[in-house]
Amino acid sequence: MSFQQARVSEKSVVSSIHMLGVCGMGMGPLAIYMRQEGWDVTGWDDAAQSPMSDFLSAAGVRLQKELPEVAPVLVGHSSAIKPGHPLRDLAAERGIRLVRRGELLAERVRERRLIAVCGSHGKTTTSGMLVQALLAAGLNIGYVLGGLYRDGQLPPAGTGSETRWVVAEVDESDGTISHFSPEITVAVNLDWDHPDYYRTEADLEAVFAALFERTNGAIFIPASSSRLQRLAAAARVPVFTIATDSGEDFNAMNERMALAVTRHIAGRIGEPPLGRYSGMRRRQDVLHARADLRVMADYAHHPTEICALLRLLRLGRMATERIVAVFQPHRHTRTRQYAQEFASALKIADTVFLLPVYSAGEAPVEGGHTGSIYGAVQEDARFRLLETSAHLAPALREELSVLNGTPVTLVFIGAGDIDKAAAAFANALRWDALACPEQPFGSRTTFGAGGNCAWLAEPETVDDIRFLLRAAEDRSLPVFIAGRGSNLLVSDAGFPGLVIRLSNAEWKKCALCPNGMLMAGAGASLREIAELAANAGLSGFAFLHGIPGTLGGALRMNAGAAGTAIFDHVVSVNWLSRDGLLHEQGREVFNASYRDCATLHDAIVLGAMLRGTGWQTPEEIHRQMRAHAKARRASQPREPSAGSVFKNPPGAYAGQLIESAGLKGVAIGGAAVSEVHANFIVNRGGATATDAAALMRHVGERVRIVHGVELLPEIKLVGDPPPAT
Repeated sequence: MSFQQARVSEKSVVSSIHMLGVCGMGMGPLAIYMRQEGWDVTGWDDAAQSPMSDFLSAAGVRLQKELPEVAPVLVGHSSAIKPGHPLRDLAAERGIRLVRRGELLAERVRERRLIAVCGSHGKTTTSGMLVQALLAAGLNIGYVLGGLYRDGQLPPAGTGSETRWVVAEVDESDGTISHFSPEITVAVNLDWDHPDYYRTEADLEAVFAALFERTNGAIFIPASSSRLQRLAAAARVPVFTIATDSGEDFNAMNERMALAVTRHIAGRIGEPPLGRYSGMRRRQDVLHARADLRVMADYAHHPTEICALLRLLRLGRMATERIVAVFQPHRHTRTRQYAQEFASALKIADTVFLLPVYSAGEAPVEGGHTGSIYGAVQEDARFRLLETSAHLAPALREELSVLNGTPVTLVFIGAGDIDKAAAAFANALRWDALACPEQPFGSRTTFGAGGNCAWLAEPETVDDIRFLLRAAEDRSLPVFIAGRGSNLLVSDAGFPGLVIRLSNAEWKKCALCPNGMLMAGAGASLREIAELAANAGLSGFAFLHGIPGTLGGALRMNAGAAGTAIFDHVVSVNWLSRDGLLHEQGREVFNASYRDCATLHDAIVLGAMLRGTGWQTPEEIHRQMRAHAKARRASQPREPSAGSVFKNPPGAYAGQLIESAGLKGVAIGGAAVSEVHANFIVNRGGATATDAAALMRHVGERVRIVHGVELLPEIKLVGDPPPAT
């Protein structure tokens, strides 16, 4: 039996827990850890839409606002959940045991060999590095982090399967650090903090000294901290001091600590030493970047951290670059204690916007407001005090407009909810960079008529597309994916949403592959695909040469000609679903039918692998292509059109039915049924989408009366309202 299975069996008698504040970075990972142990875990958080919620859902942790009907054995809560919280008070009334996060974590790791990472700053970064380094060294350890990996490849907690080791952040802020007796203690630093709990520095030092005394195996501390060396002097276990180079930043020190602990436990360092470590979210996150602007966010909330962060941003940057900082103080007691130190640290920036204090559940205290920091700078013109966070975005836009052309690093600093303001501002800037308002849409179609779209974007990457989809959803905007604009009729009223065109060169790439296949991006024109294949002597694609449009649109409607359709040649398709998930699927999963592929109706096609039918000389294939082109010129109109208007009904041809109903040449406004091919409506000049839609209606009614056949549109009707047919 594996260690993980043993843990699940062990917990079968202790079945359920409800966790308050479960989407926070303290409770969330612990909830995931306990769920993997075998607990039935439910929970709630007023910030239920945080990034943690996806990991909770994947682990099987259910979010529900009420206590479960069957009373849980425990109710866990973060220290921010104070008496007076309705669910906490209800649990107390029902006699359910209430446990703080630190106490609960200590209980869950008591039977394991705990590597406790503690200190004033850098716990999450060091823990994240240590987990990755141990995994790279071959130890499948358990872990409970206090944050999320930047790339999301690993969840923030796991029980492990091959060892009794577990890495966990141990937080000193609420005194629960006294419940831990680690095998190994990793103290990354120690500054006086949390004055709401520790009245003096000596009180805080005593807690760390006691932790060192309870440590059973080894202690790791930085050589640069004389305070930690003094506190660890009486420890009964080996104390390893990790040297640092002068001027190293926090991250370099954290890495040295993580690798030293890994070598001590595993006896070796893996390759690469930190595995796939991608960084932790909210630690020097770059949210948006362009040539003259970087937008960053960092969790720093202590003067030492802020000073180190701003000095790092200064290091190696251009002399002309300006640093604009937005600071949200965290806790009233910390603000009162460090108002002068905050002011001194923030002076490293060129401009500072000060937001109201994030209380983290604390009651206001005298001197514990942002005004205390502002007062400490003696009205320095670089500092601006904002009454509410609602004033921030306009103030930042004004500042950036003044600095237009000057390189700027804009950094949002704090441990409260400032990350939301940072993300919102960065997303607004990214939206401005990607999406253009009120752009021509109908006039860009092959019919050449119709209104504008509210927004137009031409993304370069898959990540750009994902961002646009999320942003459009946040703005309640419908999204339409457009190619060259063939087989499309846009309402004269336009499209009130976002149009995405994959017109960038990256999406137009085509390349030959082994075994008679070729790869093409969704934005590649069908003509280009046909030419590439012909020049290589790969047969089967000549029919595409005369079809207007791109591969993405051709796959969506299973375009074809001369008895052949595009899906006859599909090996696989790469596509993005509207939730941003990337798919690569073989031909067999697509229910392609005549002029339609329902599987791709709501998809964003990115590209496809296509297979030819054999090999011929390029001359032979080009001869076929010329024959197709000649036939199309003879049988299709030269005026602007949207392509074939109606699908061929079973056993008949739409064009013949329309012609035999006497409709060739019939016109409404500038739109007319083609004299060359009756299944085309052409724009004779000045036609509107309303003209074309009215003509489609007239043609459909006449064919129904004359032949008793219902014609269905082949072209896509887009807009608000869509062209009525």
